[in-house]
Amino acid sequence: MAGRRSTWVGSALRVTALPALVLVTVLLPPAAATASARSSVSPAGCSWSVAAANVHAASGTLESVDALSADDAWAVGSLQTPRRALPLAEHWDGRRWTPVSTPTAGRYVRVLHGVLAVAPDDVWAVGSQIVVKTGTVQTLIEHWDGTLWSVVPGPRPRSDHEELLAVAGRSASSLWAVGYSEPGLSPLPLVLHWDGAKWLVAPAPTGGTLQGVAARSASGIWAVGTSAPGVSRALLAVRNRSGWSVDEAAPPQDLSAIAWRRPFDAWAVGYTPAAAPANQKPLALHWDGSTWSTAPTPTLRQSAELRGVAAISPNEAWAVGTRNFTHPLLLRWNGTAWRVAAAPAVGTSLEDVTRVPASRRLWAVGSGAPGPLVMRYC
Repeated sequence: MAGRRSTWVGSALRVTALPALVLVTVLLPPAAATASARSSVSPAGCSWSVAAANVHAASGTLESVDALSADDAWAVGSLQTPRRALPLAEHWDGRRWTPVSTPTAGRYVRVLHGVLAVAPDDVWAVGSQIVVKTGTVQTLIEHWDGTLWSVVPGPRPRSDHEELLAVAGRSASSLWAVGYSEPGLSPLPLVLHWDGAKWLVAPAPTGGTLQGVAARSASGIWAVGTSAPGVSRALLAVRNRSGWSVDEAAPPQDLSAIAWRRPFDAWAVGYTPAAAPANQKPLALHWDGSTWSTAPTPTLRQSAELRGVAAISPNEAWAVGTRNFTHPLLLRWNGTAWRVAAAPAVGTSLEDVTRVPASRRLWAVGSGAPGPLVMRYC
């Protein structure tokens, strides 16, 4: 759901054959979870806690999470081994988070960036894959049919570097995936549409990289990201039946994620430049049904950015990210202002947050120390 930056790093490019990897999920007992976190308690008594510490044979990050119900949620990301990156998918069944096998192939190095749960037997994950022989980067689309994950063919690549960073939709026959393509020196927005039978390239707004997407309806979506080089504003665009419209008044500089709750209540988050020593500060924009406006965020002494957002009600929303790239960041909207909430003293960042439908329960995922991190609220 939420948008992601590309996570291709040096280790992802090492494509030597890799032995089988054993994945084990360890649930923290209540006492350990309490000891490892400073709870953020809301007036209703809810709090954040570490839900699971994932012990893998390698470090890694969960980049995206989506929930269908209290006992059905998915999170995706990647594992970074000394030899290569591996795709990672984990499932919540109401009791524990468990790694689920995803397709691997010797000719590809794969990473998952975004996930969308449509139904228990209809879950989509998007990302990117390096072709080992050529080094080109292609889009990656995977589907869960209730039994297993499989790779779904996407449109033919139009450049040597294309990635999908987020996916959203309100109908099983109308889904949207966004990211970017690099046919030259500057990235261009990439938008794909699922019509119920196949994925097709769709028209995209002008300039930059799309990092997040939210569906307003089967045909209407919001997309956010970073504008092309030399353009000093975030990329904030809406698509309806007449095409794309870009908000020319969007603030600088980067929007990572967007959450759509009602026609008059949506949030977009990221970061904007700040004075030293912070250099960049959290950015939150609110949609009231007619315009986007900046909602002031707390002043922090360290550089910070927001990477995911979830809206519960007009008086409650949550945004997650990282502070100084070394500690998770949690902000809570109380209907009037954003406030810093205490985060568990583990990990380096939170990459995404999602609401369990018809509840105040939330899941947040990110990078632990050093493995994937899952947090639970309420």
